[in-house]
Amino acid sequence: MTDTGVLIAGGGPAGLVLALELGALGVDCILLNEAPHTARHPKANAVSSRTMEHMRRHGIADRLRARGLAPDHPTDLAYFTSLTGYELGRFRQPSRADALAEAKAGTGAWASPEPPLRCSQIFLEEELKAKADTLPGVDLRFGWRLAAFADRGGHVSATVEKAGTAGSREITARYLVGCDGGNSLVRKSLGIELEGESGVVRPMMGGPMYAAYFRVHDEPDWLPERRAWQYWMHTGDMRALLVHVDSDRLFLFHFAMPEGGDGADPTALIHRAIGREVPLEVISSVNWNAGYSLVAQKYRAGNVFIAGDAVHLFTPTGGMGMNTGVDDAANLGWKLAAVLRGDGGEALLDSYEAERRPIGVRNVNFARGFADSVGNVDVAESVSDDTPDGAAERARLKAHFERHAEFEFIIPGAFLGLRYEGSPVIAYDGTSPPPDHPNHYTPNAIPGSRAPHAWLGDDALFDGLGPGFTLLRFAGAQDDLGADIPVMDIGDPAVRDLYDADYVLIRPDRHVAWRGNEIGDGSALLDTVWGRRAL
Repeated sequence: MTDTGVLIAGGGPAGLVLALELGALGVDCILLNEAPHTARHPKANAVSSRTMEHMRRHGIADRLRARGLAPDHPTDLAYFTSLTGYELGRFRQPSRADALAEAKAGTGAWASPEPPLRCSQIFLEEELKAKADTLPGVDLRFGWRLAAFADRGGHVSATVEKAGTAGSREITARYLVGCDGGNSLVRKSLGIELEGESGVVRPMMGGPMYAAYFRVHDEPDWLPERRAWQYWMHTGDMRALLVHVDSDRLFLFHFAMPEGGDGADPTALIHRAIGREVPLEVISSVNWNAGYSLVAQKYRAGNVFIAGDAVHLFTPTGGMGMNTGVDDAANLGWKLAAVLRGDGGEALLDSYEAERRPIGVRNVNFARGFADSVGNVDVAESVSDDTPDGAAERARLKAHFERHAEFEFIIPGAFLGLRYEGSPVIAYDGTSPPPDHPNHYTPNAIPGSRAPHAWLGDDALFDGLGPGFTLLRFAGAQDDLGADIPVMDIGDPAVRDLYDADYVLIRPDRHVAWRGNEIGDGSALLDTVWGRRAL
């Protein structure tokens, strides 16, 4: 007898999403988080379209969109010498309200009912926790930490400690999932190493960095008349980034520290980037290091799994890190639930690493390319000069940064074009997928791919899918896979053309498990997708 089905170490985005996935499927879990609260210092500031689709499934997309930037705040990427100096370039992006209108009209860059959201991780974690608190099977224990564990074969035994006390207690769980960050106790205890590159040095986004979260009490007249979401500052000897946390008073500042140092005077650094002194209040500050492109050798050992930053470390360009971790949790959650309920077999658990580790490698490589593009650009000392040489340098940088912004931020292929290849629980049909490119997405229903979005009148196709597997059945098709697999009948021929089969089986995580024009041996198909045996 165990205390819980799944013990989750770590209450960041990956851990909280995993708790949501399990709780929504009726599986008990206990989540430990060493801090007594969700994140107070902003980290990630971009919630991908794919992550927002998961938030939509859990009913919190609208609540999350109400946080952070105002509905009409532009999400431009703007590049400067200093904020009161020259504007070098600008890549215009829609406000939250405009992005939603584009998604509804199908005119935006993101083929999804949920365009990306420019929103701080502090707000995301608050909304995830608030939702998890409503689920009866989810036991959130903030202020508790995992101290040690042992895999006993049939279960995991864990020693947990409450912050500020000397005592400890034992918890037994069928499975343990380490969502406990880059210094993961779980990963290190398993002896699993991270592989890839670390210590890459660039003038920006490579090497020592300093981050300060601050508040201003007066209207920030030092910002340009047309606001942006991110303001990048480049001179011959300075690289910095300012990000809106809300639309007018809260900001996150990143400063490259080429000589190392600890950023002991954040106010002076912020004033340097702005170009003049302004009244401000530093709320929190941290040192961190960029230049990581690391993925764990393994994502599982026996009854213990790892996810999120515990299995991959990114330089945070492109917003790849947190969002990859959320997708890890969305992939693992339904599989653990299926096995604990008795529906899934061992191959279903094996498929977690088979599917997600290649995506981890793919995504750290994408992020490294974005970091090289923005971080390695040379900037002449003349960039701030009111001279012909200065003007020429600013023109050169304008062209570079505006190309770069499109390269890093218009990436539907990275988040919507992901597909799982070589998985033991997907029935492939031999169709060759389109090229995998971060900036280009070709909607397709090739098995292993994320199911493509379509509007069915005023509703999204995704909204009609159940919490488990769903069989899409197009006009004229009449077979099914039994009472346990709900059917969604679609009469729109354009959607049939998009999915390119009469029957399509969609997984709980909205990936295509199988498609075909006839079902044939439905029992064998279900055994495959549930991981009970190979097709």
